[in-house]
Amino acid sequence: MGGDLVYILWWWWWFFLIGIVSIPLTFIIFKRFFDLGYGLSKTIGFLVIAYLVFVSGTLHLLPITDTAIYFTLLVYLGLNVYLFNQNKKTLLDHLSKNLKILIWQEILFTIGLLFWSFVRAHQPDINGLEKFMDFGFINSALRTKYLPPADIWFSGSTINYYWFGHYFTAIITKITQIPSYITYNLMIASIFGLTLTSAFSIASTLARQIKPKFEKRKVILAGLISAILLTLGGNFHTPIYVLKQGRDKYWYPDATRFIGYNPDVEDKTIHEFPHYSFVVSDLHAHLINLPFVLLYIALLLNYVTTKNTKKLSQVAQVSQVGKRLGKKSVLALISLIPEILTKLKMLNLLPLGFLLGVMFMTSAWDFGNYLLTTGFVVFLFNFQVYKFDLKTVVSTASQIIPIIVIAILTALPFIANFESIAQGVKFVHTHSLLRQLAILWGFPIILTLIFSLTTLKLKLKSIQKNDLFIVALLISSWTLIVIPEIIYVKDIYIASHYRANTMFKLTYQAFVMFYLSAGYIAVRALKASKNLWKFIVTGVFAISFTLVLIYPYFAIKSYYGDLKTYKGLNGEIWVKETHPEIYSTIIWIRKNIKGQPVILEANGDSYTEFNLISAYTGLPTISGWFVHEWLWRGDSSFPQKRVTDIEIIYTSSDFNLTKSLLKKYKVEYVIIGELERQKYPTLNESKFSQLGSVAFSSGNTKVYRLTK
Repeated sequence: MGGDLVYILWWWWWFFLIGIVSIPLTFIIFKRFFDLGYGLSKTIGFLVIAYLVFVSGTLHLLPITDTAIYFTLLVYLGLNVYLFNQNKKTLLDHLSKNLKILIWQEILFTIGLLFWSFVRAHQPDINGLEKFMDFGFINSALRTKYLPPADIWFSGSTINYYWFGHYFTAIITKITQIPSYITYNLMIASIFGLTLTSAFSIASTLARQIKPKFEKRKVILAGLISAILLTLGGNFHTPIYVLKQGRDKYWYPDATRFIGYNPDVEDKTIHEFPHYSFVVSDLHAHLINLPFVLLYIALLLNYVTTKNTKKLSQVAQVSQVGKRLGKKSVLALISLIPEILTKLKMLNLLPLGFLLGVMFMTSAWDFGNYLLTTGFVVFLFNFQVYKFDLKTVVSTASQIIPIIVIAILTALPFIANFESIAQGVKFVHTHSLLRQLAILWGFPIILTLIFSLTTLKLKLKSIQKNDLFIVALLISSWTLIVIPEIIYVKDIYIASHYRANTMFKLTYQAFVMFYLSAGYIAVRALKASKNLWKFIVTGVFAISFTLVLIYPYFAIKSYYGDLKTYKGLNGEIWVKETHPEIYSTIIWIRKNIKGQPVILEANGDSYTEFNLISAYTGLPTISGWFVHEWLWRGDSSFPQKRVTDIEIIYTSSDFNLTKSLLKKYKVEYVIIGELERQKYPTLNESKFSQLGSVAFSSGNTKVYRLTK
């Protein structure tokens, strides 16, 4: 435990340092936030540094070395020193007034980091589900000289998936100089902490805007409710089925595998949420993207609530040109767009476009999810000004289009090396049962009903910008839930799972926005309530909050036990215990092989322990997890051809054929160990002594270095 504490403290120190360094930049953007945006500053700092290295690495301007990364860090420090000097008096004044809340945010992050590090230390294994894939992406990014990173399971090609979040993790790993088998688990704990602070920042800021000098304790309460519910909350499946089945029989994944499974029909779906992701701890795209998602929502809130009124009035002024022309036609209004863009000062849209582009590279589904959300938010704020006028549409388009353009430009280095794995959009042929939707989304239904009644009671004249923002989030969330009931994005998944990925990626973000809104809705509703209604609303919230917070008890206990067996944060100890020869091989490779030469190991099916060495070292092999490569390449024939060649290499007695295939794939090292012997009972090992020499051996495992 002592060694883990050293790692945690060093990791925390770097997050603290980047958060502090980022205050000037964060302040410029979020100075109207309750915490001055400090809960978002760590994400901002690491993201800017990672993106600058990403651009230089993709354009081959600078190799991705420790020197280049630390140089970029110094450049970022210099930028913030400059911004500090430019805003010194105002910044120091705000910091002195809000110091307590900044300290609170740091404590909140630290609690999250420590708590989930402790939980993960009871089952830290980087094994199971898609952990090999995620860990392999990180290790490939750590070894790469330039971007994009090499595909560890398709040698000679780069990763054709959303890898920016894994690269982001690799950059932090390089900065801290902590081994990746430790930082894998620390990154999950950090996302847990960042989710807490980001949600608190957004919800508390929304609550503070309810009225001037709104009680600070209620503002803090709103922030805490959203932070806790978003990070730890589940859905109503858990309390309902615990009552039906008994607490000893309840299985926590059932809350994410309900539609299609109970009852069992040919429509298997996925409807996960953050706490499930934290528990199973796949460092997957949607989880790594969570801090970016919350930062984007914060930017969107900041944009529409602090700048929009002035901008809309400017648009109104511009629209007078059309009246002077005596026209109100579509063409006349469209002709005003260039002038509108000038008046709107598009510089304020840069952060939104930039982050939307980052989200495309990290989890491309969220590009669409939050472009949709942005459309609803901006449209509603424009509608509040122009009502049923064409200017509402024109003004919305004049803001959305630049965001899209900036996003595409931001992601262009990634897009240039990426081929879409989607295969079109089709109409669904099955639908979810209403009772199932009611169980999964019962809590959001309660939130929506209470907030709707609250806004009706307040009447239109009392609706504030923060209310309108929540309305837009709720509409966006319900839209994301409805879409998989109408259409789906076609991919390689079989008929019984055909809309699973679409539902998963869309409803995950619906969950995020619903639960993020909960703190504000609770405080807003209670503020607007009196007497009996206030008593009823308080009771409903107390009961519903309790019901969704039952989930962690079952999930953590099921996956991690009673938290009595502390194993540590080392995610590869299980390899040493169960595959000691493979473990020795991995250690030897790390110490002795530089760069990313191609190795050969037995390929295997997805979700198995095959391709362990490539995943744990970041060295590419000819072919890895079959279904994953099929998904990423869009055609099963690509990995299948390589699978056939691998079998020939290991089993054929034809020396020249073996040699030509090894040369074809530029293989430099051949692994022959327990998995290879298991996969190929007729393995022909003798020929490899003629093709090279034994560079390393451990028991029955050998690594042959081929003669060039």
